[in-house]
Amino acid sequence: MTVSKEANVSQIILGIEQQVFTAIMQKDADTLGCFLAEDFIHRSPDGTASAKSEFLKNVATMPVEVVSIGGEHQNVDFYGQVAVLTGVQRAGWRQDDGTEGVSLVPFTDVFESRGDEWLMVLAYTMEVESK
Repeated sequence: MTVSKEANVSQIILGIEQQVFTAIMQKDADTLGCFLAEDFIHRSPDGTASAKSEFLKNVATMPVEVVSIGGEHQNVDFYGQVAVLTGVQRAGWRQDDGTEGVSLVPFTDVFESRGDEWLMVLAYTMEVESK
């Protein structure tokens, strides 16, 4: 991939990630599912693996309201038809009782070029701070 093509695809991947963040904030499993491959896997800090359907269900039924979400320190690296996005997700949340907090979650999202679209095939998260 040429440098200019990598820069263009990097912008596409970062755009997809922003849409993923928005779908998570809105608990919109239908929209989120459009960006995930059918064989998508989410790995949690405890090593648990969730398939696409379980991951989408977990997002739709989160017990907190996500009031803000975004990525920091995001970088995209390419390995042939695979793009690896790393960064830190910063999310503000609120519980039903009014308790609020912020979580910082380092993440790795792996995308694969399938046909004419980039789909997320793997997501790995590790919560390091929650206030």
